[in-house]
Amino acid sequence: MFEIIGNDIALLNEEDLRTLVALLCESELRRRDLAIASVTWGGDQNSSDGGLDVRVELPAAALIEGFVPRPITGFQVKKTDMPRSKILEEMRPHGILRPVIRELADKSGAYVIVSSTDSTSDSALQSRRTAMAEAVQGLPNRNALTLDFYDRTRIATWLREHPGLVLWVRERIGKPFTAWRPYGAWAYEPKGVSGEYLLDNAIRMHTGRKERDDGIPPIEGIIRIRNVLRNPGGMVRLVGLSGVGKTRLVQALFDGRVGERSLDPSLAVYTNLADGPDPQPIGAASNLIASRTRVILVVDNCPPELHRRLSELCRSSGSTLSVITVEYDITEDQPEGTEVFDLQPSSKELIESLVKRRFPALSAVDARTVADFSGGNARIAINLASTVGTNETVAGLNDEELFNRLFQQRHSYDESLLSAAQACSLVYSFHGEDISNSGEAELVRLGALVGKGAREMFRAVAELRRRDLVQQRGVWRAVLPHAIANRLAAAALQNIPLAAVEAELVNSAP
Repeated sequence: MFEIIGNDIALLNEEDLRTLVALLCESELRRRDLAIASVTWGGDQNSSDGGLDVRVELPAAALIEGFVPRPITGFQVKKTDMPRSKILEEMRPHGILRPVIRELADKSGAYVIVSSTDSTSDSALQSRRTAMAEAVQGLPNRNALTLDFYDRTRIATWLREHPGLVLWVRERIGKPFTAWRPYGAWAYEPKGVSGEYLLDNAIRMHTGRKERDDGIPPIEGIIRIRNVLRNPGGMVRLVGLSGVGKTRLVQALFDGRVGERSLDPSLAVYTNLADGPDPQPIGAASNLIASRTRVILVVDNCPPELHRRLSELCRSSGSTLSVITVEYDITEDQPEGTEVFDLQPSSKELIESLVKRRFPALSAVDARTVADFSGGNARIAINLASTVGTNETVAGLNDEELFNRLFQQRHSYDESLLSAAQACSLVYSFHGEDISNSGEAELVRLGALVGKGAREMFRAVAELRRRDLVQQRGVWRAVLPHAIANRLAAAALQNIPLAAVEAELVNSAP
């Protein structure tokens, strides 16, 4: 599944190639618990850079080997072919050895030229190494300097050790796998992975469904989850209501700014089952184990049965996987071999901070009003705050008015859509694509509660999904977040005769 070849490396542009080499260096250091701040790169690829695009500068006693051969290693990254003549020109412009190469020799370092266009045979590789040695012939301490040349095939070999970065490369060259993603802003953080993760000491995380204590703070939960996933065979299930920040917490597991000993993001492979991944998670997990690829697999919106099957694979003999699944789970059992963490809603103070950060133009009073109404649900708070325009305020609105604003989202009042939403909220989830009148169809039954046909219900559900009030997993739909669904369901039980509910959803239901 995560195969990458030299031809793929050749498709990277200059900037992405340099970034890839830097990310690979960071991953090598992270695996050895070395500071990734020792890797530096940046600036214009074609600007005067002294002869290095990526630099690794570790303490001399640091233990490092392999593709980063010395504690102090410099990489010169080129998109072009680098035959002997260009190597000499690169290392000795105007016949004078670059000072940075002298510096690397003085520190017993390494100098590596990377070319994504070159695909060298063994003899051609030796020729390029010979040219590099020729360029430093006049150095008194030339034997203290390690020289090497990485063509696109060697870069691909290096890359295969970091499966998350394979996905990163495939995205950059326009060959992504369907719904499989590397480490990134999985929770749709506007600032991407640079966005700060807000910690809340008031929030509580429970470490088992049958636990009777008050739970633990999120940072302690993050540390515990990291410890489970750090080694192959670790299995975690993160559950909680929709909108409380489960996916954002998983993202924080790989964020070096949150707590200590973050997980290696180059090992992270993410999919959301609602996006219809291809291959499916079971097939992907089996392929990864068969190829002996070390991965931390993240499966969002993962139902219990899929979790069970992934757990069996993850804990099998010879497994190279750690797995964390994420879901709103209404069951109370604890899957075998799995550490379960239950995330509770956030404090109003944290939601208020989140709203202020996302919507800086919002007044303090409006931010507080939104936080109070959200009940600790970040998704509700963000959706409601997004409806507040310039020179508008929600201060002083009661809960019913705030709910209507959240539901309408700048659209005009639509009683037909509201009644459809109320009917759909009565069930945990429903088949959202079968518009037939067959006995097994569900849209037609839900529609019958409010006098609508299956096609009309289909259109209503599509509009609710556009408003982020319905979520999808394959053919299944559900009104979410739960705070919204519960309010709609309460209204439905007032507006729809209970006899009709019983007839459609109980007595004659499939």
